[in-house]
Amino acid sequence: MSEKNGNIAPHKLMLMVTVVQKGKGTFFADYLKTFGANLQIAIVGTGTAQTDLVEFLGLKENKRSIIFSIVREEYLDTIMTELEERFHTVNGDTGISFAMPLSSVIGKLSYGFLSNDERMVKKDER
Repeated sequence: MSEKNGNIAPHKLMLMVTVVQKGKGTFFADYLKTFGANLQIAIVGTGTAQTDLVEFLGLKENKRSIIFSIVREEYLDTIMTELEERFHTVNGDTGISFAMPLSSVIGKLSYGFLSNDERMVKKDER
């Protein structure tokens, strides 16, 4: 980002949403943390498919773990590629993930934390 446009943030941030089988949320949240996702929120959700359709598709249940993560845009392609592999090997070929850009973050320290940029976070100077 350039300062000409009024943007001084060196890294663009994305809100990434990952939906996996219930019970796999902790694994995927820990995995996403390896890509510098300092802030993650996980919730349990219920799908809207009818029970007979869920059974027909061979799914165990329609409950899901939904993980909201903040990641740097520069890591997004790598994260998505790696998640696709993990969906296949860990999550029984189920899971979905998508991302959308964040337009702003209030506060330099908040931005530094979310972008995992240690240069922007104050150090204890004792």
